[in-house]
Amino acid sequence: MGRASSSRGLIGAIWLGVVLTMLGVQAAGAAASPPTPRYSVEETTSAEAIRLVVLRDATSRVEAAIAPTQGGELASVRTEFHGRWIELLYRGRSYQPTKGFRGKASILWPAVGSSIPTGGDPAQYRSKGAYDYEGQRYPMPQHGFARDKPWRVLRAWTNESEAAVEVVLTDDAESRARYPFGFELHVIYRVTDGRVELRHLVKAAADNTAPMFFSIGNHLGFAVPLVAGSAAEAMAVESPARVEYLRGGDGSPSGATQARSFVPAVPLKDLRVVAAMAVGGYAGDPWFRLIDAAGLAVRVSHHAQSTPAPPVVQFNLWGGTAEGYFCPEPMVGLQNSFNQHAGLVTLTPGKTWTWVIQIELEPAAGPPRRD
Repeated sequence: MGRASSSRGLIGAIWLGVVLTMLGVQAAGAAASPPTPRYSVEETTSAEAIRLVVLRDATSRVEAAIAPTQGGELASVRTEFHGRWIELLYRGRSYQPTKGFRGKASILWPAVGSSIPTGGDPAQYRSKGAYDYEGQRYPMPQHGFARDKPWRVLRAWTNESEAAVEVVLTDDAESRARYPFGFELHVIYRVTDGRVELRHLVKAAADNTAPMFFSIGNHLGFAVPLVAGSAAEAMAVESPARVEYLRGGDGSPSGATQARSFVPAVPLKDLRVVAAMAVGGYAGDPWFRLIDAAGLAVRVSHHAQSTPAPPVVQFNLWGGTAEGYFCPEPMVGLQNSFNQHAGLVTLTPGKTWTWVIQIELEPAAGPPRRD
């Protein structure tokens, strides 16, 4: 009896040791598991089967989606606000057919606005524009052609400081029929430290026989209100712009200006700009801030490697509370720049030019920014 009991006790001790050892291994394994990365990139599709590349910051709870086949555009900016995810862009990720503004944030290049030849009827050329260059008339659609073409994904990556994807558009036979230059237009989209960045690089082909000219912009459109259920009438905008460029009969800036400031902040309901308002005259980098009464603000700023001589539009404002969207469109250029021969960035063959847009999410409480 004593020997059997001793044997059973020994076996029990061995099993107990095995179990404890296994538990220790599991605990050690769990402790050694790497933490979930802050930044990630994934591919998905919209409800309409449009390819999307999603960049995510899990710590700041911000994500952006890019649609390469849809003009390489920024298709969505989402954030977690008071425990729920909200879409900040108007019609973000939606590619259902619609009349009027399709929303999101399309790239405007190589022209912004309508291109109306000298003596041309604005009604005729509003959407299907044209310009004259070296004795030839070229077609140029409203806001250029980049937003209508599929872009190619070059690479996507993450590291300790960002999630990013680079897309590119290059010239082809169709673009040459509208714009007789070789080019590469790269955009690197980044989500980093809670903000969304769009870094543009424009390169003129080395074999171009003349300087390449362009204007550039982004039709960035935010939902009004930003936070569903918030009061659109209580929204406000602020910006240290100093000049409004008045429009002529063809809808492009006429050269006349008037003083314009949005400091202190202006109620959005008092700023219905269905006929767009072009502003500029900033002392430093241009910025615009859209403030929702629910306690969320979005600040859009941009920085160009170089800017044309004035007049140059730095933000084009469009929309309002009744429309359900507001577009503080960052720009470097001028509407109808190809025909006015003004507001143009010019690149000699083989040269490059960069432009960076930043979208930052901020708490709306506190005094207005003055920088």
